Amino acid sequence: MFDVLAEPLTVLPTVDLIDQVREEERQISRHRARQVELLRELSRRSESDPSISQLAGELDVAPATARELLETSRRTPELSDRFAKLESGEHTFDRAAALARLFAAGAGVETLTEAEDRDITSIHKLTSLTKRIRRRDERRAHAERHLRSWPSIDEAAGFLQAQLTATDWAVVNRALDERADRFAADPRATREQLRADALVAISRDWLEGPHFSPGRGPGPIITVMVDADAAAATSCEAGMALTAGPRIGVDTLDRLMCEGSVELVVDPGNGQPLAVGPTHRVVPPKVRRVVLNRDGACTIDGCGGTYRLEVHHIVPRSRGGTHDLENLTTLCWWHHHVAVHGRGASIDPDSPPFRRRILPAGHDPP
Repeated sequence: MFDVLAEPLTVLPTVDLIDQVREEERQISRHRARQVELLRELSRRSESDPSISQLAGELDVAPATARELLETSRRTPELSDRFAKLESGEHTFDRAAALARLFAAGAGVETLTEAEDRDITSIHKLTSLTKRIRRRDERRAHAERHLRSWPSIDEAAGFLQAQLTATDWAVVNRALDERADRFAADPRATREQLRADALVAISRDWLEGPHFSPGRGPGPIITVMVDADAAAATSCEAGMALTAGPRIGVDTLDRLMCEGSVELVVDPGNGQPLAVGPTHRVVPPKVRRVVLNRDGACTIDGCGGTYRLEVHHIVPRSRGGTHDLENLTTLCWWHHHVAVHGRGASIDPDSPPFRRRILPAGHDPP
């Protein structure tokens, strides 16, 4: 498959290895130039070019690669200097494809010549500045707007993918950033993580109304379906799911027992579902109001935040924790939802009531 090298790779100097990688890339460019020629001829013989999905299937490549091959074959004239450089290996295929997109955007000879000396990222930016935005482009962007949502295969996570118009995208980004900036400072959290937390916070704001009252307790009624046999055999790591929703594990159950109104429906193995206990707010509203009035703000040392204050069990209910006032403390939404339940941290029961200390996951108190 490869030419036999005079020397083993292990003894070649680093600079020679890099040179050989470059030479292989030049060979790839020459092969891509040949593919572009073949696609041009195919286009001449048929009434239309193959579709992106068809070409991707025929070549067993990603749709993005098929798209770039088709675009380069259409927008790179066979007698042009750009094609000659691709054919000789002077230009990589990625550069040739980027220049083809720039040409398609309406760039003239002067702009294309200027782009020759730019890196590929700069060519992409130049393309975005060159391309005209017509009314039909904006209307198509509006017509193609979407937000897709789906769970992972094991239902342990969920995914979102969205396409918005430019103005809507700017509005959403500003809302996420402004909401994220109100969270407690956390050097461990990336901007992307803070934005994800902001999206959840904004969604809860909507579901629970614009006049959220901490005293009434957060969260809708959640029904947890439990397969008794599977739950017992795995210490509740399997056999639990939300009604018509994803499966959940012990951490999520702990979160629900703190945040919402929960009812458990257990299948004891005989096929007859059994409701376990009444549906109620996990922490009684009167007790919740007493705790919130006592603490006044998030009790995590150095926080003092007041956004969506929630009452938290220091010793979780799943470990025998009670509704006694000594076992309850007030946390802001970020420390409750993200730091404690999201990361699996816990509250040090021996820390002062108004300077609570967070214990990292794996350092739970005895």
